[in-house]
Amino acid sequence: MLKKGIIFVFIVAIMTLLSVLGLLYFKPYEHQNIASDYVQNRVNIVIEDIALKSDYSIIDNDKIYIPVEIIKKYLNSDIVLDKADNRLYLEIRNPVFKLETEKLDNMIRDGIKLNFLTVNIDDKQYLNIRGLEKIFDIDVNYIKETNTLIIDRIKKTIKLGEIKSNAYLRPKKSSFSFVIDKLHTGDKVVVFEEYGKWYKVRTQKGYIGYVLNKVIDVKTGEVDINRKINNVRRNVKINGKINLVWDYVYKYSKDLSKENKIEGLNVISPTWFSINSNGYIINNGDFDYVNQAHKKGYKVWALIDNQFDKNLTRKFLKSKQMQENLIKQLAVYSSIYDLDGINIDFENVYYEDKDKLTEFVRRLTDTLKQQNIIISMDMTVPSTNPNWSKFYDRKKLGKILDYCIVMTYDEHWATSPKSGSVASIRWVMKGIENSLKYIPEEKLIMGLPFYTRQWEEYKDSRGKIKVKSKVLTMKDVERIIKENNLEVIWLEDVGQYYTEYFKEGKKYRIWIEDDKSIELKAKLIYRYNLAGIASWRKGFEKESIWAVLNSIIEANNKDISLSIVKFNGLN
Repeated sequence: MLKKGIIFVFIVAIMTLLSVLGLLYFKPYEHQNIASDYVQNRVNIVIEDIALKSDYSIIDNDKIYIPVEIIKKYLNSDIVLDKADNRLYLEIRNPVFKLETEKLDNMIRDGIKLNFLTVNIDDKQYLNIRGLEKIFDIDVNYIKETNTLIIDRIKKTIKLGEIKSNAYLRPKKSSFSFVIDKLHTGDKVVVFEEYGKWYKVRTQKGYIGYVLNKVIDVKTGEVDINRKINNVRRNVKINGKINLVWDYVYKYSKDLSKENKIEGLNVISPTWFSINSNGYIINNGDFDYVNQAHKKGYKVWALIDNQFDKNLTRKFLKSKQMQENLIKQLAVYSSIYDLDGINIDFENVYYEDKDKLTEFVRRLTDTLKQQNIIISMDMTVPSTNPNWSKFYDRKKLGKILDYCIVMTYDEHWATSPKSGSVASIRWVMKGIENSLKYIPEEKLIMGLPFYTRQWEEYKDSRGKIKVKSKVLTMKDVERIIKENNLEVIWLEDVGQYYTEYFKEGKKYRIWIEDDKSIELKAKLIYRYNLAGIASWRKGFEKESIWAVLNSIIEANNKDISLSIVKFNGLN
């Protein structure tokens, strides 16, 4: 009897001790849940059932930056990083993502080459994954409560669990391991593997651990997979006159969320793409830029250029493979970035390649029209120069393209042998009239310069006048006028103000672009019934210019514009 009593007392003591230890153990679980497994003040990364303890993501507004080394290790081992150029190259041999149509899917079926800009943060390369989820075949979710980014590979089936009674999530398969979090009846979890009486799970907060299988009801569910990046565009047409501005992007795009909406502007064209000899388009696209542009009511026509290199262009136009690569890549980028249009800016092309260029534009247009994308092309004013003007088959291109943009500027170009206006009114009118001989008025957009040039004239050793120039923005001109206390005069026949001054034995001359000169040229769209205006480039203008252009675009009044043109003696 005594022996049984001792055993009983011993059991009670053990149970009491375990109870006390249990109370001490379970009480602080709320403070332990992320202390050792999650980095504070940074966005933690969880890839399926793996919590990355030493790496983190950075979320900046709508951008989600993930370390490139993490992408290569866990998501796609085929990526190649060029640290010097901050660029990630990706060749996808069997794409699983889908484009807008089945025909486009078949076009990329045999593979696609893509590249994306990376950013260097604390000497580590990051990629903005936003907009690229379907390219990498992943699903991304940010859990604000725990500051955790969850990345899942897209799968057809998934195991889901529902907690049947209150339970604890533990880091190890043991009831004696500490508690990560408390789970409540009805909580949902993702189930990964079963280990005896334990399931490895991930909670809705992004925590990963083990739960006793007796407290969880597990079901395998079918996932409705949508690998389609985008849909065929709707409402891409501009109602009324087009008011486009080119946005020069050297590499990284501006943050449009920090800019006010420009009233009257309806198309913005970032200079994002260039052809290259390595089979890749140089891609500087930015998903967030397009998103912000669309919020402001702008359509986005991304520009692609030929680097103004006629030898590179000849190589490109000789190679069906290079052309095919470009067309496929542009189709994919148009889907990724949700583009409304593509603007082709091929300049300095061998005249002998005229027909090849026209055929390439036709093929590119036929492909992108499956996405219902607007296709435009920039052209010089017609002239006799074979490699700068005559290589454009304007008549054929006018039938293929949605719009042709005649660049009515650089009347006197950067290396011109004599000083003069960039775009005098009569020269602009002549350029439009000659373009209309080949291109229908409803397809012709007039290019405007937001810049001018300051010409420096001096005498060489033989007494001959030499000139050189530099580009000035509108604000640059205002500053020079103010600093030198200059007078300006209006030149009726040129349609611009003019000023000049002498300094250190040299003569400086400026034909000024301002509100008045731009207004005069812009109103020609009604004289010739053109499709609209395109301005080079954003950042060169004064803010007041937008009010001028907006009043013209909104007015849509031919009688007013004609009266002003006649007033200037241009009828």
